[in-house]
This record gives sequence, structure tokens and C-alpha cells, in this order.
Amino acid sequence: MIRFRCAFIVLILFAGPALAIGKSEVRDIILQNYPGAEITEIDREIYRGQKIFEVDFRHDGEKLEAIISLDGEIIKVGIDD
Repeated sequence: MIRFRCAFIVLILFAGPALAIGKSEVRDIILQNYPGAEITEIDREIYRGQKIFEVDFRHDGEKLEAIISLDGEIIKVGIDD
């Protein structure tokens, strides 16, 4: 029984809560980093085996695409082709 409790405690400590963000938080991240951006699309995708948000937006006359991790990190931003 003691082993079970220890294993359960370790599992809780290392698993932790999932810190997935939603589309509204993704929108906020883009607008904080690109003020005045016009967001045209937000989709969930897979990028290099990782679940991400792909965001298409316009900023300063350019069409851009951002890849944002589910924990809110901007992985990549580039010109959308």
C-alpha cells in the first residue's frame, strides 16, 4: 500500500496539470506581440509531432503565419505563402 501511495504522489508531481491555452489566449498573444494585427484564422495543427495553434494574420501590410505551442510559446512566425 505504501508503494502505491508513493507512486501515486510521484505521478501527480511529475504529470502536473495540462497548461493548454485556447483560441482567445492565442488571439491575445498575437495582439500583444503584433499590435493592430488582423487575425484571419486560428487552427489546431500538428507541427513536428507537437500539437500547436497555427495563426494566419495580417500586420503592417504583410500576410503572416504564426505557430504557437499549447502552453503559449511562439515557436515560429513567418510570411504566409
